[in-house]
Amino acid sequence: MLKNYLKTAWRNLLKNKTSSFINVSGLAVGLATSIIIMLVVVNEFGYDKFNVNLKDIYLLMKNQKQVDGISTGDATAGPMAATLRNEMPETKYAARVAYFGNKVMRIDNKTLYGSGMYAEPDIFNIMTFPAMEGDPVTALKNGSIVLTQQAAKKYFGIEDAIGQVISINKDAFKVGAVVRDIPSNSSIQFEMAFPFSYYAQQNDWLNKWDDNRIQTWVQLRPNANIASLNRRLTRLLQVRSDDKTVSLFLNPLSRLRLYSRFTNGVPDGGKIDMVYLLIALCAFVILIACINFMNIATARSEHRSREVGVRKVLGASRKIIICQFLSEAILMTFIALLLAIILAQAVLPAFNQFTKNNLVFSFSDWSVWLLLISIGLFTGLLAGSYPAFFLSKFKTIKALRGAGIDGKSGAGLRKVLVTIQFVISIFFIVGTIVIYKQINYVRDRPLGYDQENMIDISATGDLGKKYEIFKNELKKIPGVVNTTAGNDNVLQFGGSVTGMDYPGKTPGQEISVIVSSVAYDWTKTVGIKMKEGRDFNPSFSTDSNACIINEATVQKMGLKEPIIGTRIDNNIVIGVFKDFVFNNPSGNIAPMALYLQTSNLSHILVRIRNDNNWRKTIAQIESAAKKINQDYPFDYTFSNDAFQARFDEWASVGTAASLFGGMTIFIACLGLFGLSSFVAERRSKEISIRKVFGADVKSLWLLLSKDFLKPVFIAMLIVIPVSVLLAHFLLKSITYHTALTWWMFTLAALITMLLALLTVSFQGIRAALSNPIKNLRNE
Repeated sequence: MLKNYLKTAWRNLLKNKTSSFINVSGLAVGLATSIIIMLVVVNEFGYDKFNVNLKDIYLLMKNQKQVDGISTGDATAGPMAATLRNEMPETKYAARVAYFGNKVMRIDNKTLYGSGMYAEPDIFNIMTFPAMEGDPVTALKNGSIVLTQQAAKKYFGIEDAIGQVISINKDAFKVGAVVRDIPSNSSIQFEMAFPFSYYAQQNDWLNKWDDNRIQTWVQLRPNANIASLNRRLTRLLQVRSDDKTVSLFLNPLSRLRLYSRFTNGVPDGGKIDMVYLLIALCAFVILIACINFMNIATARSEHRSREVGVRKVLGASRKIIICQFLSEAILMTFIALLLAIILAQAVLPAFNQFTKNNLVFSFSDWSVWLLLISIGLFTGLLAGSYPAFFLSKFKTIKALRGAGIDGKSGAGLRKVLVTIQFVISIFFIVGTIVIYKQINYVRDRPLGYDQENMIDISATGDLGKKYEIFKNELKKIPGVVNTTAGNDNVLQFGGSVTGMDYPGKTPGQEISVIVSSVAYDWTKTVGIKMKEGRDFNPSFSTDSNACIINEATVQKMGLKEPIIGTRIDNNIVIGVFKDFVFNNPSGNIAPMALYLQTSNLSHILVRIRNDNNWRKTIAQIESAAKKINQDYPFDYTFSNDAFQARFDEWASVGTAASLFGGMTIFIACLGLFGLSSFVAERRSKEISIRKVFGADVKSLWLLLSKDFLKPVFIAMLIVIPVSVLLAHFLLKSITYHTALTWWMFTLAALITMLLALLTVSFQGIRAALSNPIKNLRNE
């Protein structure tokens, strides 16, 4: 019986080539889009699942009460890990982690750059990073380093790198262990792990309870009372930091990826919102493709009504006819699914590049195939259900006379389905326009400093220690305008502190302040304007005990005039600089305090002239650096290039939104094209008679087009008010956001109407230009 169903289904598929092509194409594009979305969703839900002890692993996080609410962060104080190990019996393991990037290393007299982390040994007891060679826990305890397989091959050309030596700042480290490459869906990413003890020797702030710059990972014993532990950790930190505005809590690793957003110290979603949106998008895309199938099947019902009648005369029950039509739908769906897999494989590399993902379609993963087959069956049954029940209910006599369909109800249903398609399509077009407008709005945000012609040089080797010598060499270069240095680049600043004393401070209300160290001429070189006071100046010997702050600090602390001369902790404020954008380009500007440091800074910032000799100027700067730092490569970036690279990630979100939105409108238009072709075919005799009586092409085109454009117009009336509300809700969650304007929604409506008009016009004009004699010769 099943064989007979499939054979008949295949014959019908070949017989009705146009409808089959449209249905298969629409389903294939819809399913390909769904497959890619499925891979994204599966990847997100699979984050960190490889860890054997996942349910007992936590990241220690901190809430800080501020004047405008509660801020939440994953950076905690240095002593917390030892406290957890020694004073909290629920703790099985605790480990501190600090990340680094582009660190200069020497391997066999070669200078290379590497990134990774400083970590305490227990991180390898907490996380499941299987060892290929050696023992990573023992390696870190003994002061050795741990590499991944890929890093071992990258640096030494072999995967077994045990005993090899890597030098940093003239300190040599042996490779003590090699672990498997870290899965792409791991919250912790590194290619090498150095002993945290080395990091601690260089950073005495790790002993402070109010300095938060590192992560603290914890594995608890089974059935630990988390609420009780959080309370005890909070009390302990408040006593030892003398700060009653802070609280600690353990955030489960299993929720870290998807529930990373906090509002006033309370979890408030995160990437899970995007996942739910993608799941909804997947459902909508499949729904649009299924609506196409239903529309075309019901439009062709008159052609197949006689077939149904003959089958019923020959004894076929309604159940058999339903099974026949469902088997056709499922066969067509699985043909489309095969094409969709090929299409998804073809576009996946480009999708990964646009969205900075590393998605892989694994043919060996049975769960992926199970999901694909489930999607195929669900889509086939959904697409074929209405046509099967609709066509099988025809009365035998009426069906044999070709009158099995109630034209009025069938046409009404098709209009409803077309309207639903375009409601979804217009919604995604509006969403794409709003996303692009927001991206451009943030990109065009006044930064408060001058990005152009400023280069950021990595102060590797002795370059940071000999900064003054290097600066004097740069003064001799005609193309150099200004030079300064800092512990952070202009785009991203690191650690923050709380507990600062300042005039008018309210007991129990602390402010988190970004702190960093800079050299002389920092504001002048970066292009930041001073609101009052001055920058650090070598003419003033007291500047070593001074600080400069931004406007946000003045506002958050509520400092009163005169601000210059005010003491913040033990430092005198000598200047207030205007706010500039850093860290989060779409967020609020955080309070910042800068302190003077004249050497050992990580970034050297050089402003060069904007002329045709800039390449020569950079070559001269490189020569000056090599003269001082000949054993290390000259590494620099333009600040505007680094800024643009950050926005490439934002743009990838807009590209993905455009891709999915484009797929929905393509599938909808494809269905509209097929539907209009069948209606034009059905009304061919009517059109021919009208032409004989003098109707012109314009009136015939309008006659055929207006019925299809009505559902599109109704869809616009439905979706635009809803999309206004949803877009407003989305933008409210972003601090620095664009305003909604009428043209966004008008443009979406015009795009949809134009595409629908072009789709329908092809068939309308074709029918209007056809020869009436050909259609009427048999009458």
